[in-house]
This record gives sequence, C-alpha cells and structure tokens, in this order.
Amino acid sequence: MQKKLFLTGIMFIIPITAIMVIFFFYPIVQSFYYSLTDWNGVGSYTFIGFDNYVDIFNSELFTESLKRTLIIGISAAVLSNLFGLIFAVMLDQALKTKSLLRALFYIPNVIPIVVAAFVWRYILDANNGLINTLLSKVSEDRVVIPWIDSPDYVVFAIIMIAVWQMWGPIMVIYLASLQGVPQEMKEASMIDGASKVRGFFSITLPLIAPGITVNVLIGLANGIRIFDLPYALTGGGPANASETLAIRIYKYAFSSPDMAYGLATSFVLTLVAMVITYVFIAVSRKYEQGAL
Repeated sequence: MQKKLFLTGIMFIIPITAIMVIFFFYPIVQSFYYSLTDWNGVGSYTFIGFDNYVDIFNSELFTESLKRTLIIGISAAVLSNLFGLIFAVMLDQALKTKSLLRALFYIPNVIPIVVAAFVWRYILDANNGLINTLLSKVSEDRVVIPWIDSPDYVVFAIIMIAVWQMWGPIMVIYLASLQGVPQEMKEASMIDGASKVRGFFSITLPLIAPGITVNVLIGLANGIRIFDLPYALTGGGPANASETLAIRIYKYAFSSPDMAYGLATSFVLTLVAMVITYVFIAVSRKYEQGAL
C-alpha cells in the first residue's frame, strides 16, 4: 500500500518536474554555459572560460551601468514604499473620498509604461513642459531645467517616474496590512497615554513588518531590473547617463554580436539582485523578531 502511494505521488510530480527542467533549469544551465564562450548568437563558438566575466568587471560601461542601476533600484524601492505607506495611512482613515483617492493613486500602475513615458516626455520638456512652467510661475522667473536631456537630471527624473508608477500596488498591500492591525491594541496604547505618532511607530509599524518586507522586495525587484521606462523615455541617453544594466544587456545581446557577453552580464545582474535580496531578508527577519 505504501509503495503504491509512493508511486502515485511520483506520477503526480513527474509532469511539473519535467516542465520545470525543460523550460526553466535547462535554459539557465545552457545560458550559463554559453556565457563561458564567445558565441555571437548563431553558428559555432569557442569555450573561453570566465574571460567574459573578467572583461565585464574591467569594463567602465558595466560599472557605471551597475552603479546607476543600484541608485535607481534602491531609491525607487525606498521612495515608493515611503509614499505608499503615507498614502495607505491617509486612506485608512474615515475619509468620504477615500475610494476615489485609492483609484487615483492606483491609476499610474495600469497605464502602459510606454504611454506613461511618452506623456512624461511632454511634462518634463525643458522649454514647454508642465513642471518647468509651474516652477517658472512660482519663482516668477523663467525656469529651464533639462530633466531628461541632461546627465545631471535624467536619473532623478527616472526615479521620480518609477516611484509614481510603483506606489499604487505598494499602497494596496500596506492598506491590507493596516486593516489587519487589531483596533484594541491601538486603543490600549492611547489609554496608556501614547500619542498617535508614538502608537504608529510602537504598535502599527512592527505589526505590518511582513508587509514592509514584501513591498520593499517588490520595489527592489522592479527597480533593479528596470528597463522599459528608461528605454522608452531616453533610450539610455543622453551620453548613456540613463543606461541601466538591463539596457546594457539588451544592447550586448541584440544590438551587437556579443550574445555570450550579454548572457554573462545578465548572470552578474542576477547575482547582484540575489545578494541584495538575501541581505534585506536577513535584516527584515531580525526586525520582525525584534532583534533590531
């Protein structure tokens, strides 16, 4: 009987195991092998070991793209969580317009990113854009800030749009977490004399820590692998100033005969994302257990 149950269980897991091996693990292993060659995407190739990886870390383009990707990813994750939490706390109150506000805050996430980038190009235009026009009226002097045409401002502009696009779903998760906080604990803290601010940091914030972990991971994942927004907004320019690592990988793989080099770069990006995720999860677990 036990043997029959065991064989039945094996038969159930064979299909999903085969799918995972064929469509997930095998492509990863094959891609890693190709990253150790000089393959250009078609035809024959030669095994060159870790030469591609050595070249990557000696490449100024790679280090600059990696630095820029980390700045955008971490900034977008932190700011989108900050705004998402503020909006969630605000909309968790008894407001008559909270349903409308929830929809308004979530709308940026449902707009296709290419459409959003097209609209933001007009908003951020140096000469006739909405933001420069508003700043000119406030300062009573003509303001011409090249938000997306200058290397000094373009990264900030991308972070700003990424935060605007990500805060909707993050706000929803925070709202769900806040509504799970027992009302009795809030009332008990107020009876003990704690202010609303003290009660939020001492009672509410520790109880929604799992939601914070999920949201920060979502923000980091979206921020570190960001490709479509900067590519649609600037194409990586000006002078590669908005080129993220995902855009650099795309150029290696599809705009040049360096497919193996692009694969090696993608594995480095994956490794960086895994290290950041591991460190954050380790820190967040300590916070949730009260060790921080």
